[in-house]
Amino acid sequence: MKLNTILLSLATAGMMLTSNVALASGGGHVLKHANVDVTNQEQLLRGLTVFSDVCMGCHSAKYITYKGLMDYPELGISREFADELRGDKPMMSGMITDLSPADASESYGKVPPDLSLIVPGRRGGADYVYSVLTGYAHDHNEKVPDGNYNTYFPGNSIAMPDPLGWLDHDAEDTAELEQQAEDVAAFLAFIGDPHQNERRAIGKYVLGFLLLLTIVLYLLKREVWKDVH
Repeated sequence: MKLNTILLSLATAGMMLTSNVALASGGGHVLKHANVDVTNQEQLLRGLTVFSDVCMGCHSAKYITYKGLMDYPELGISREFADELRGDKPMMSGMITDLSPADASESYGKVPPDLSLIVPGRRGGADYVYSVLTGYAHDHNEKVPDGNYNTYFPGNSIAMPDPLGWLDHDAEDTAELEQQAEDVAAFLAFIGDPHQNERRAIGKYVLGFLLLLTIVLYLLKREVWKDVH
């Protein structure tokens, strides 16, 4: 391979890596790592509470039904809790916000996105959600109003006002802000692929079976070919 071809390949790889980092970092900063555990029932339930109390003021999760919440053993939700969450909505309905699209457009200039698939659909996944929720700051250039400037959002100007900003006043509130951001990121990571834990558990059994089968076939092969030199 010629030297110029090698250099061109290296340059292309470098450009792709730089592009991926920029996309992952949103507003030009490397995303913060979110400590999420989609098998942790306590964290998932805290995240569900944050989502239903705060996020659903504007956002929906239309692909997750209230009955579906009851069916996931990781959540361990009772019928009473599901009834409390859904209010007068049908049990089989998705988690839809009460904010109408017209009111959302008037208030924010656009309809807030559905969050059912926000984690698998965004580069960075749960880290992106966590970083954006904790990334509100003051714009020192004073081009973006406070409450709409976000360090991690592409372009730094976000239509969504800081949903957890009322917590960010002192060290204790900052810790609570980060905890709630991680919890809701964990919940959104779970509902984005609610069968992931079951799939991983089955995968362990499948790998174990394949390993055992490999050993049996190897021993069988040795027995069949033992007299062949």
